[in-house]
Amino acid sequence: MPSPSLLSLSLSPSLSHTHTETQNTASFPDPRCLFQVIMERVCASKVVYHVVELALQLLECNQDQARKNAALFFAASFVFRAVLDAFDSLDGLQKLLGLLNDAASVRSGINSGALSLSNSGSLRNERSPAEVLTSSEKQIAYHTCVALRQYFRAHLLVLVDSIRPNKSNRSAARNNPSARAVYKPLDISNEAMDGVFLQLQKDRKLGPAFVRTRWLAVEKFLASNGHVTMLELCQV
Repeated sequence: MPSPSLLSLSLSPSLSHTHTETQNTASFPDPRCLFQVIMERVCASKVVYHVVELALQLLECNQDQARKNAALFFAASFVFRAVLDAFDSLDGLQKLLGLLNDAASVRSGINSGALSLSNSGSLRNERSPAEVLTSSEKQIAYHTCVALRQYFRAHLLVLVDSIRPNKSNRSAARNNPSARAVYKPLDISNEAMDGVFLQLQKDRKLGPAFVRTRWLAVEKFLASNGHVTMLELCQV
């Protein structure tokens, strides 16, 4: 297996190529189209596991640009159930929180409540207490937070659909993301999330079922003191 530094030189540009390059290319009406086409093909094969594995290695390497590209990749690809499943099987949440823990540790000057989650070596223990994050570190933390938001949105949608009462009509099955192929993107837009919250509030069966259901992703987040890390990052 190549070293993280070699991986960052080879894979990192590929992970963010579509996101960064197509934004400046007028020939594509929607910059996300090419990325979606590529990711659907990746997610339809077993290679998705290896792509996620390599992206997680970049997330823990010591090069800022590689970590930023990896965070951008996850923020854009958590809409795919195959990526979500591979990410969870590789303990990706712990690694994502480790990156935020690094940033929180630099800001506070002490080790964050996430209990040294990261093995990346990017935690700067030699720096003086409560140093200001560099511009690059702020970007990494920001894009990692966006990726974390997308991660929980996708998990919320999957969880709600798993407890939704089964309906016999075909239209309900077609609209159920759980029944959709793992390589097709989920809709985790602001509007879609608003719709989910509205359903949970108004549906007399779905709402109570959601309250009784364990949300494992959130439980793991809390067990890792992810909420403490987020609060430390929010401190002025």
